[in-house]
Amino acid sequence: MSQNYQSQDVWSRARSVNGYAFDELRSVLQKSIRRGLIEEAVLAAYEFFSSGSEAEEVLWRRLEIIATEDVGFGLIEAPAILHALNEQRLRMVDRGDRWMYSVHAVRLLASAKKDNTTMELACWAQFAVARGERKVEVEDYQLDMHTRRGVGMGRDIVHWWTQGAKLENKVTDTPTPWGNYLDDLYMGRKDK
Repeated sequence: MSQNYQSQDVWSRARSVNGYAFDELRSVLQKSIRRGLIEEAVLAAYEFFSSGSEAEEVLWRRLEIIATEDVGFGLIEAPAILHALNEQRLRMVDRGDRWMYSVHAVRLLASAKKDNTTMELACWAQFAVARGERKVEVEDYQLDMHTRRGVGMGRDIVHWWTQGAKLENKVTDTPTPWGNYLDDLYMGRKDK
């Protein structure tokens, strides 16, 4: 029988104000958001909200997870937006005002494009390491003046500038005056 922590947590044994199992509400919320079913997701969220402040906090923790796990790069700003909405929600005294922030968050996530590759990558790393298939490998270029081994090897700022600070997938390859200045300084073409 397959189990995880969610099927054993305190909320899996609790019921909402209208008698729904919270673990099932959590599932309705997340699966509805994944499929873009806004009304179903909002109804599940309202059941959390109506069940008291602790359940409302559980709702927001789940929305934070969904923003990363299911929306991911579909709306990369989603975690920051949810954080801002949550901060605003917490300042609202009126429950009706607070509820609208929950609805806005659910709508945002349900209507966003979806991408679960962050979750896939996280699970891959856990399994690949646990199964002994992958491990961290420290490459030579990673040993620079910021590491003890690199210092012991005599790695200096020139090594760091030419190897350690090297970027792939740069926004632009157009040199800047500041980069040119540092290049001349670090490479010894500028008086110190």
